[in-house]
Amino acid sequence: MGISMMRMHVVVVCSVVGFLGLVVVILGVAAEAATAQAWVSAGEIDIDDGGLNVKCVYRATPALGCGIVAALLALTSQVAVTYASLCSWCCRTWELPKETRRIVGIALSAVSWIIVIIVVALFIAGAAMNTDQKRGLTADEKCPIDPGSALFAAATVFSVVATGLQIGSCVLLLATPPKGSTKPLATQQQDLATGQPESQQSAEVVVAGGDPPPPSAPSLSSETKSQV
Repeated sequence: MGISMMRMHVVVVCSVVGFLGLVVVILGVAAEAATAQAWVSAGEIDIDDGGLNVKCVYRATPALGCGIVAALLALTSQVAVTYASLCSWCCRTWELPKETRRIVGIALSAVSWIIVIIVVALFIAGAAMNTDQKRGLTADEKCPIDPGSALFAAATVFSVVATGLQIGSCVLLLATPPKGSTKPLATQQQDLATGQPESQQSAEVVVAGGDPPPPSAPSLSSETKSQV
């Protein structure tokens, strides 16, 4: 893979991750705004074991669909970054990036996985709170007007952090190798197997500074000289 192709690969992957992260943020904001439509009333009375309980009545809102789609997109973005990083190691050149860069990239990828799992859990929990349901009053005998709003807000903030970590790990793990030889690892192994390094092969093909030396005349053996 050439240097230009590797750079294009990094740009494409980071662009896709950034776009998916932007969509997740938009869906998170839309879901948080839609939670205000869930609460209907707190005047419904249910008979439970002979007692009267006041229930908070909620209806389904667009936050349900927004939360589920946002969770799926956040997980898709993380899987795409991980897959691209694994593919880059399969097709890498024999000149690997610096060890520190690789370790930091792996660490960022691991942290992003943890944050994405939290984001998915928060979006799913917020979506579950925006279905048709009845819930009891809180400890202060009130109904939460915006059920799941705090969950969507937290998930949106964490999704921004996860997107930044994904792009950072992508740049570090898919970074262009140092300038120089981009000879594939398999070709280098073949050269080493023949016992003839590349520098020696080049020296045999071209002699720097002039024409190749003339072939030396074969020496006569002592037996041939006696016959002459």
